[in-house]
Amino acid sequence: MNENRIIDANINRSAEGLRVLEDIARFTFNSTQISSDLRKLRHGIRFTFKGKEDKLLLSRDAAFDVGKEISQMSKTDARVNLKDTCLSNFKRVEEAFRSIEEQLKTKGEYETGKLVEQNRFVLYSLEKTMFSLFKKKLPQGIYGILGEKFSLGKTNIEVAKEMVNAGIDILQYREKLNYKSIKQIYDECLEIREITKQAGVSFIVNDYADIALMVNADGIHAGQDDLPAAELKKIAGDMMVGISTHSPEQAQKAVKDGADYIGVGPVFATKTKEDVCDPVGFEYLDYVVKNIDIPFVAIGGIKRSNLSQVIMHGAKTISLVTEIISSNNISKQIKEIKKIYKENIV
Repeated sequence: MNENRIIDANINRSAEGLRVLEDIARFTFNSTQISSDLRKLRHGIRFTFKGKEDKLLLSRDAAFDVGKEISQMSKTDARVNLKDTCLSNFKRVEEAFRSIEEQLKTKGEYETGKLVEQNRFVLYSLEKTMFSLFKKKLPQGIYGILGEKFSLGKTNIEVAKEMVNAGIDILQYREKLNYKSIKQIYDECLEIREITKQAGVSFIVNDYADIALMVNADGIHAGQDDLPAAELKKIAGDMMVGISTHSPEQAQKAVKDGADYIGVGPVFATKTKEDVCDPVGFEYLDYVVKNIDIPFVAIGGIKRSNLSQVIMHGAKTISLVTEIISSNNISKQIKEIKKIYKENIV
């Protein structure tokens, strides 16, 4: 039996897979730690067989490898997205390590086999850590919300384009069925998803979890009387789940239920939502800053005139609704809002 040929093939297989993963960690996620750990594993598997390269090369017979034809006929290496590529390469490296480990034990090189086994378990932990990076997270910055009722005759699509072009950081679609049909809502979300995707802007759908999933939104937002966070999390996948909260009790429940972020407000009086509760003021915002460890967006009655105050109380992500969409010059308004934000944020 030619164990060296099996080992040689799997060294190359594992090193190639680790290089793919290292590049994703480095260039996609800018993760110094994960890319460094993957690099150590890639160099380590080569170093494990240092001095044995000649024997391994002599065992190689790529020209007559029967696996080439099988691979060419197979479609199992198709990739859906970057996450799928990441998963496939982790499995590829894990399987390669296991194969090397078994061949070394067969050859009587038990200690070296156990070393490869240890590295395989390191890889399992790295896999879990790296996949957490694919989970969408609420960015810091200005969180815009669409609503044609307040848009001075402009459509949601027109406003979305203006907001995205002006540099909005997050965009939420919020419309009710008493104003639009579900098909209209779906069509608009589909188009806005494409607009935000091209610009790298996070897109969140309010209320309609099914539509959020259909258009591959970055998140779904729900109120206190909508679907609970714990149930939304079951179907959300990599999407963020955000929950509007108005009290410490609601905030704690949202965290317990697995919400990825919460809305905190209304900080000031607002008329952009029907049946809205009384303003919570800075007392509740201060509570969240000190006691809640998931991201939050401050919302409700926030204007350019009070934006700096909200930032001073610790908000990093802030929603201004009519201040933006009811402006005669949305682009200029957003740029001035972002200027205030940058001047005050710590």
